[in-house]
Amino acid sequence: MLATAHELENLAPVTRRLASFTLLPTVAEPLFRDWLVPHKEALFRWVMGRCGHGDARRELAESAVAIQRLRGQPEFVAWLYGAALQAAQYQPAFGVLREADLAGLAPELRSVLRLMARGELRLEEAMALLAQRIGYVRGRLLQTRLKA
Repeated sequence: MLATAHELENLAPVTRRLASFTLLPTVAEPLFRDWLVPHKEALFRWVMGRCGHGDARRELAESAVAIQRLRGQPEFVAWLYGAALQAAQYQPAFGVLREADLAGLAPELRSVLRLMARGELRLEEAMALLAQRIGYVRGRLLQTRLKA
């Protein structure tokens, strides 16, 4: 049954509403260098443990204090991360970092240091991770682990 033109004019307009989707607020992932800040004490202890004798430890501690005072925390964290990478890279045990050697470090740091010790990650690549989001870093580490 068809409606006449007069009946169509008398019909009230139907308003339709689209479904309301509220987006959950997304928390921005920190950059890897910002994520490292709470782990800097453990990383510093690890690097100090890799120094051979008292003179090397004293020089490292003096450098750390000077960099932190003169350049600030972001520069200090980048320097400390670089020192840890170099310590892992020049392991005397032919690239072997045992689990006991990495005790106290976050899993992401352990993975990066292991890759450096094995020679599967170049220093430039590891330093470039500082400017990446932590999710990206975790994804790259997972890909590397699955590849091996």
